[in-house]
Amino acid sequence: MWGIGPQDGLSNLQIFQEQMGVTYPILYDDGGMAHADYNAGAKSTNSVYPQDWIIGVDGTVLYVNTAYEPNEMIAVIEAELAK
Repeated sequence: MWGIGPQDGLSNLQIFQEQMGVTYPILYDDGGMAHADYNAGAKSTNSVYPQDWIIGVDGTVLYVNTAYEPNEMIAVIEAELAK
C-alpha cells in the first residue's frame, strides 16, 4: 500500500504522515502526474481528500471512492487476490 500526495508540498505531506501516524509510504507526486494518469473516465474523481484507489495487478483501476468504505475495499482486494 502506498499513499500518493500531489496537492501539498513535500514538507506538509511529511507532517501529515507524522500527525496521522501513517506507517505506509506516502509518495510525493509533484505536479500530480500519477493522479492525472489514473483519474480518467467513468471512475474519475476531483475530490482532494479522502480518495481511496485500488489498482489491480494489471495496472487497471478497480476501485475509487471519496469516502472511507473499508468493507467495500476489503471485498475488492480479496477478489483481486483470489484471481
